[in-house]
Amino acid sequence: MRRETLDDNLADLQTLLDEMGPHVDAAFRKASAALVEGRVRMAEQVVENDHVIDDLRSRIEKLAVETMSIHQPVVGPLREVVSALRCSHVLERMGDLAEHVARVVVRRAPAPALPQAARPVFRDYGVLVAAMGDKAMTVLRTRNVVLATELATDDEAVDAMHRHVFEVLFGDDWTDGVPAAVDAALLARFHERYADQAVDLVRHVVYAVTGSEPDSLPL
Repeated sequence: MRRETLDDNLADLQTLLDEMGPHVDAAFRKASAALVEGRVRMAEQVVENDHVIDDLRSRIEKLAVETMSIHQPVVGPLREVVSALRCSHVLERMGDLAEHVARVVVRRAPAPALPQAARPVFRDYGVLVAAMGDKAMTVLRTRNVVLATELATDDEAVDAMHRHVFEVLFGDDWTDGVPAAVDAALLARFHERYADQAVDLVRHVVYAVTGSEPDSLPL
């Protein structure tokens, strides 16, 4: 459906992003809880609801194309449209990573996806990554450039936690065998990539606000 003005389109794009963010946030939190607590039904819900995130990304993409073809925005407005496209794709990838975690839980059921020895460190890892995702979603909603700069420090903490996970999985005290360690390492990778995507998300928001290309920003 055609919007009356360019401003209408830009407002609708932001509304769709504001709707998409919480879905992604909830998906990761549920997947993390399902992983640590062995809640298979919760994991199934994450998998079942992934289409909602995909549909929102599709709607944003369609509206962005409509905006560029009909209204032919330039400079600032064009930057807003490009940023919305980029953000929607990053959000979809974040949702996919949450789904990957959830699918592991579903696939391993009724056996636990994680050995007991790995659960405490993954509980801490999940909390850290979820908090980083929360902050990225706040930046997406509020366009707070100052808050966006905190993501670099947050990402360093996630990287440190990622290294700690590997120390646990492949340390001398690990007694659950190599296959379980390798499987847990893949789950850790999903967590790390989710955090990396959160950094990418705020880079695109800052691009929309400041006009600086994402790769040139000190984030």
